[in-house]
Amino acid sequence: MALPHHPFGTELNQTTVTEMLAQHTSWEDKYRQLILWGKRLPTFTDAQKQTANQVHGCESAVWFLHQAEGDTHYFAADSNARIVKGLLAIVLACVHGQHGNAIHTLDIDRVFQQAGLAHHLSESRTNGLHAIIEYIHQITR
Repeated sequence: MALPHHPFGTELNQTTVTEMLAQHTSWEDKYRQLILWGKRLPTFTDAQKQTANQVHGCESAVWFLHQAEGDTHYFAADSNARIVKGLLAIVLACVHGQHGNAIHTLDIDRVFQQAGLAHHLSESRTNGLHAIIEYIHQITR
């Protein structure tokens, strides 16, 4: 199954995403940017929203699709929550099109800190983010 196209990890990467978010000084501006990025993610079909593609440990429903070409990994993600889709956009900017080693050494907490988002996320949202990263680690082993 071919992955749906999205700009994260190709047009937008970890550096550009964190720089863009760091430019916004208010939470409201950061939130708006996240929502805009989330809207750019493809909406999965019912067939793509299979239990096998679902990340467990998130309050919102989150699904991932993955393809590997050698040690390079490509992803698509969807969620039923707008803010989570925006957070997924950041994760995709960091992992899409990356080699396994780069994915496994990614410090997502640092990324969110650099973007000025870390202190705006609730504990449950942060736990969900860690569940997403652990899921990515599992499917890229």
